[in-house]
Amino acid sequence: MNSSGRASWGTMFRVLMRMQFARLRRNWRPYVIVSAVMPAGIVLLLYFTNHHMPRFQKEDIITGAMLLSESIATIVMLSQYIAWLKETRALDHYRTLPVSLEMLVTVLATAYGLFAWPGIALITLESRYLEHLSVHFSLWLIALWVLTGLGMGSVGTIIGLLAPDEGLAGLFGNLLMMAILFLDMLPLSSLGPWTAVLWLLPSTAPLHLLKSIMFHVPIHPLLWGAGTILYAACGLGLSAYLVKKPA
Repeated sequence: MNSSGRASWGTMFRVLMRMQFARLRRNWRPYVIVSAVMPAGIVLLLYFTNHHMPRFQKEDIITGAMLLSESIATIVMLSQYIAWLKETRALDHYRTLPVSLEMLVTVLATAYGLFAWPGIALITLESRYLEHLSVHFSLWLIALWVLTGLGMGSVGTIIGLLAPDEGLAGLFGNLLMMAILFLDMLPLSSLGPWTAVLWLLPSTAPLHLLKSIMFHVPIHPLLWGAGTILYAACGLGLSAYLVKKPA
């Protein structure tokens, strides 16, 4: 315990993570299936529709589908859960615990971000055996997916906190997910001056980094890496601020 009566950050993270996975132990299957089947199905559909597309288009589809899987788990599903916590006053319970609310939103984003990993693995197999793309693996990919989950998870948390109810949280989350679906699979060069607007999406910087790591696409890693970290930090900070304000 520290002087404020709270546990250490490491202890808080472990306890809150165990609490989330204890709750999700019985119903984790729908989360994994939904976040995996839809993006992998899109890749399969596009393959059978036109499997002679240029390599750069295949890379756009693969990376876009991976980020779609992440957005389903961390934006759509998490926003609905946060809205449910707010409606049932369960967030008041967390406010009484000797834990940091910043750590709470970090744990929620991390936990839901992990549900996208099976879908990402399935899409990787499709890229290898259907699209015949050589995917390069690196430990940086793990760090990137954790940061992407934190950034998207903070957006899902904010949507859930601001939405009037769980149904509208799901609606707003799905609308944002569709924006990520279309814009992440669209070549950025075709958007012209509108490219800057995509910085509003939590997937823009991770998209560039993902292409660079997996397919050796040349980028400015410091720019996009800093953008990913900044987005996650600002999103988590704002979502923690909103959690601290009782409804």
